[in-house]
Amino acid sequence: MGVKTYSLEIESPVAAGRLFKALCLDNHNVLPKLMPESFKSIEFVEGTSVAVGCVRQFNFPDGFQYKYAKHRIDELDVANFYCKYTTTEGDVLDGKYECVVNESKFYPKGSGCICKMTTHVHPLPGTEFNEEGPKMGQEKMKKMFKTVEEYLIANPSA
Repeated sequence: MGVKTYSLEIESPVAAGRLFKALCLDNHNVLPKLMPESFKSIEFVEGTSVAVGCVRQFNFPDGFQYKYAKHRIDELDVANFYCKYTTTEGDVLDGKYECVVNESKFYPKGSGCICKMTTHVHPLPGTEFNEEGPKMGQEKMKKMFKTVEEYLIANPSA
């Protein structure tokens, strides 16, 4: 079975640079603070800052559906608000996926932006593909985006 690709586009009144910084460059600080019900902590496993090749472990709270996920930054273009990372390890892969590759690109639009997120799901050979997992993941991405967006609107200096 081949790679399955899902896309999501969200328009926001928040500037591209602010959203990119919060969601891609500083999410290890932002997400546990704003969404403790979803993110217990985010720690650097390889590297000490967000850069190509760094690996971060996303730890989920007790009672959450999953325990952890490891993300490796594959591409990062700060000037053009683009980040590509791969989920390489963790129970979020559910024993069904080799990896999941995510791309986020923020396009300035007026004083706000349009964010395009693309997810490439790489199933393990011989596994039956279920659309539920990736679709649920996209809903969680939307919720995360909207939570961070609301915070940035309410806190213009953040």
